[in-house]
Amino acid sequence: MPEIALEASTSGKHVARILSYAGFSVHIADPKKLALIFKSSKKNDRSDSENLAKLLRLNEFPEAYLPSREYEEMRTLTRHRKYLGEEVVRIKNKVHSILSLNGIKIKATDIFGKKGLSELSKSIERLSYSEKIVINDMLKRIIDIKERSEKIENEMAKIGKDREDVKRLMTIPGINIYIATGIIGEIGDINRFRNKESLASYAGLVPRQDQSGKNDRKGHITKEGPSMLRYLLVLAAHTLIKYSKKMKNKYLSSVKRIEKNRAIVAIARILAEMIFTMLKKNVDFEDEIIPLTEKKVKKMIERANSGSGEINIQENIKLISSKGFRSLSTKPFS
Repeated sequence: MPEIALEASTSGKHVARILSYAGFSVHIADPKKLALIFKSSKKNDRSDSENLAKLLRLNEFPEAYLPSREYEEMRTLTRHRKYLGEEVVRIKNKVHSILSLNGIKIKATDIFGKKGLSELSKSIERLSYSEKIVINDMLKRIIDIKERSEKIENEMAKIGKDREDVKRLMTIPGINIYIATGIIGEIGDINRFRNKESLASYAGLVPRQDQSGKNDRKGHITKEGPSMLRYLLVLAAHTLIKYSKKMKNKYLSSVKRIEKNRAIVAIARILAEMIFTMLKKNVDFEDEIIPLTEKKVKKMIERANSGSGEINIQENIKLISSKGFRSLSTKPFS
């Protein structure tokens, strides 16, 4: 069977899938590792192709992982959900900025929680007319993003309700449908990892190592691999230490030696290694809180069956075209 070598890129992945479906044996090269191998100043399509073919022939090809269509869909939904969350943070910062300019301080932890909104409501009259317009627009955007986020999570629930690996991760306190779907999407097939250390390394949660002779120095984590996986594991670790006594003790023990952020990263690495064992041996989390798991799974099934509405892409394209949205950035006052 003919073997084809390609460098990883957005278009490269698309071509790789087409060729794979056509029956070819396709290999995707990790661009970061290629940069370390080839440091030549001569770089063009012809020389790059020759180098890829040479590595493939010598069995030294730095192969990158090409996720299946289902794993890719899980990644797409998770990353967009994260983007929506980041939008909310930007809006909150904007609101905080306006309030600070007027000497208004919201004591609540979350400005858009019940207590925070109550304090905001009492402070509105201290704002100027234009500031009220901006705050009102920010509130409308929060409502819109909340609705869009719920639709994305409903789609995640549709995928997760039929996957045992997603349900298994949800036995971990701190991992909901969003985080479980995201982690599985980023990991892919667990059998591609040799051991738990290789998964932690893939997530970029292992320390850099500088060894020379008898000296063996370890630095900060490598941060290699998918940043999204690292983000989700750290996010889950923050909640896990609140529910699991064992993990909380590990965290507190680490805090005595290192600062809090590095301690939570250490928990994220332990979590990654536990996830490997759970998926490989088909076992649930050892400190599972069964009522909590049942509640999460029930909610996932409800959301999966709730639907997320029709996808009206063509209608939205026509709407934007009719409104002339391009003028918002080029001719704001025309």
